[in-house]
Amino acid sequence: MKKLIIVLSVPVIIILLFVYQSRDRGEPVKNFEAFFKVFKDRYALFRVKQIDWNKEYDYYSNMVDENTTDDELFEIFTGVLNKLDDKHCYIYRFNEIYFSGFNQPSLNYLDLLSFDFRVETNDFDLDIIQEEYLIEYEKSVRLYSMLPPVGVRDVFTTGWLKDSVAYIHMTEMSNKSEEVDVAINSFINKYNKANGFVIDIRDNIGGYSGPVKRLAEFFADDEHIYAVSRLRSTDNIYSLGEPEYWRIKPDTNSRYNNQPVVLLINGNTQSAAELFTLMMKSIPNVKIIGNTTTGVFADTHIGKLPNGWEYRLSERETNNRNDIVMEDIGVVPDTLILNSKDDIQNRTDKVIEYALEYVRE
Repeated sequence: MKKLIIVLSVPVIIILLFVYQSRDRGEPVKNFEAFFKVFKDRYALFRVKQIDWNKEYDYYSNMVDENTTDDELFEIFTGVLNKLDDKHCYIYRFNEIYFSGFNQPSLNYLDLLSFDFRVETNDFDLDIIQEEYLIEYEKSVRLYSMLPPVGVRDVFTTGWLKDSVAYIHMTEMSNKSEEVDVAINSFINKYNKANGFVIDIRDNIGGYSGPVKRLAEFFADDEHIYAVSRLRSTDNIYSLGEPEYWRIKPDTNSRYNNQPVVLLINGNTQSAAELFTLMMKSIPNVKIIGNTTTGVFADTHIGKLPNGWEYRLSERETNNRNDIVMEDIGVVPDTLILNSKDDIQNRTDKVIEYALEYVRE
């Protein structure tokens, strides 16, 4: 068996090495031009970021010629992305990736093992909820991730809080549509007669807002616009397409009976989790408690440069239902309250305690 694995592995390694070696190595001018052109044509947030891309091109193009090394070119790209300060952007070459917006140097494979998109806020600990506040709980939709944060984790934690209040926490917005739908159905069916609901997306790293949209629609009283989004157009670096009005509407199978609903957010609620926050914010009966979210809303485009380096950029500007820019601002809660480091050390969560008090009242 071991010999078979070795025999099968050798051709795979050879193919991967061939693909890597066959990329357009060098050619710094060609790859520099490709990088700047794809951002010029597709990046949607130049106005929000107050960046004149044409001026950036003029500045950096003087640093590149045919003698520029790969290391020098990568450093130029990291400098450009650092100016954008956009957590949805990165540049990735073999064994090195640079994430914009995190105020960190580029990372190698070993660095990625410990990298987490969540900043250290020390205001939330799911273990405290499970051990101190939930009467019983269960987990669902297990992920084995080789991407940051690397490891094994469960998307959903559900259970009963005191006073027959239902609780659900989501660590991220998974793209496993069928499994997410099963988990949401299970939650709806088990807890539909609860006295109230606490939906917790603190420390949610985002992902895909589509599958979890149904959870918001379970609580919707009517059809609501929750966001206004525009895809980048190519007319000029600041031009955007026609507005798209993103909506939620009541789930046809909903048995929700106007029980109070609380959504918990914090500074690590980001990306697709923020879109979910906008969905919930459009529903009149939802109270949002916690701290302001990260402020990263744009949909992204991923592509490759001629030399094989991968990039990601923000290709949409997505605003709230009133068409107000939220990028770099985040969603402000109805009630601002967060845990201190001492609260967490004392295994106390003031945010969830406030939410329970709100439901009781």
